[in-house]
Amino acid sequence: MSSVHIIGAGVAGYTLARELVSRNYAGSISISDAQGLPYDRPPLSKSLQVEPFAPVSWYREHRINLVQEEITQLPLPTADDDWVVLATGTIPRTLDIPGAEFARSLHTAADARHLARALEDGMFGQRVLIIGAGLVGAEFASTARMLGAQVTLVSSSNAPLAHVLGEDLAEQLHAEHRTHGITTITGAVTELGPGYAIVSGTRHEADLIVAAIGVEPDTALAERSGLDVENGILVDAGQRSTSHRQVLAAGDAAREAGQARAVHWEAAMEDAAIAASTILGTPAPARSIPWFWSDRHDTHVETVGDFSKVASVVKRHNRRGKIQTVFGLDESGALVAASMIDGGLMSKAVRKLMARGITPGIEQLEDPQIGPRELGRPAP
Repeated sequence: MSSVHIIGAGVAGYTLARELVSRNYAGSISISDAQGLPYDRPPLSKSLQVEPFAPVSWYREHRINLVQEEITQLPLPTADDDWVVLATGTIPRTLDIPGAEFARSLHTAADARHLARALEDGMFGQRVLIIGAGLVGAEFASTARMLGAQVTLVSSSNAPLAHVLGEDLAEQLHAEHRTHGITTITGAVTELGPGYAIVSGTRHEADLIVAAIGVEPDTALAERSGLDVENGILVDAGQRSTSHRQVLAAGDAAREAGQARAVHWEAAMEDAAIAASTILGTPAPARSIPWFWSDRHDTHVETVGDFSKVASVVKRHNRRGKIQTVFGLDESGALVAASMIDGGLMSKAVRKLMARGITPGIEQLEDPQIGPRELGRPAP
C-alpha cells in the first residue's frame, strides 16, 4: 500500500492530511510531531489559546496515524509510491546577549500555557517586558495588557512590520500601543537578568520577560539528511525537494528555488494543496495573491500583496484623520500591495483587483467614500 508520512503537525501538515482525505487518497497517512495533536499557531499569540484543528476522533475516522515523536533521522521512501513530507515549520530566534536564558519565547503550545499561567497566577499589574514588536510581540503585548499586566514593548524601530504593512501604517499601529496603556521603547536590549533588562543603557525591572524577535525555518532534519537547504528546504513548484523526488516540503520551512520564502498561514495551506496534487498526480491549484492578518487590542489588520515591490503609496484616511488603508504601487504604477485596518471587504476587493491586473485611479484609492464594491469601476 502507498503511504504518506508527514513530519510536522502545524497548518501545512494538517492541511495536507485533510486534502488527501478529501481527495480520496487510498494509501496510509501518518503524522509525526513531538507536540502531539495538530493545532493552529495564530491563536497562541492572539489569545494564549491552544486550538486543535480537529478532534482525535477525526483522525481515527479517517485512519490517520498520529505519532507523538521527535523524528531525528529522515525515513526516506523505500517504494515508488511512498512519500515523506517535511512540514517542520519554524524555530524562534534566540537573543545573543548575556542573560538570554531569562527570556521566554512564545512559539509552541507549551510556551502559551506557561505564559497564560504566569499571567493568571501573577499579581494584577505585574511587569511584563516584551522584546520585539513584530507580529507575535505586538499580539502578545495586547493580550498581556488585557489580562491586567503592566507591559513594556521594546522595538528596534518606530515602525515594526513596515516590510509587510508599509512604513506609514506600521508606524501608526505601533504608536497606538501607547493609547492602550503599553509603554513602548525604541532601543537595543543588551543584557537580561533575573527580573530586569538593560535597554540602551537603562535598567528596566520586569517580572516576566518574553523574546519575540522572529523565527527561522526549521531545517535541522533536512540538513542532517543531506537535502538541499538555503533559507529553507529547497523545493520545486510541486513542493518536491530539489534533491529527492519523493521527499516534499511545505509550509514555513520550505522555499521554492528562485523565490522568496513565504512565512504565513495561507501560503502554508497552499503549499499543502500543491503537495497533495503532486502525491496524487493531479494538476496543482494556482496560488492566490498573498494575504495575512493580525489582531491587536481592538484592531484587525490585514495585508494583501507584497510591499517589497512597492515604489510609492497612496493613503486613505478615515474621518478622524487616521490611516485606514495604504495602497502600494510598483514603479509602473500597478497596484501590488495594500494594508488596512478593519477592512475585510476591502481586502477581498483588492485581492480581486490585483489578480485581474486592475489598478484604480489615485482619486479612487484616496477617497473613503469609494467602497470596496465600487473600487476600480468607472464613475457613473
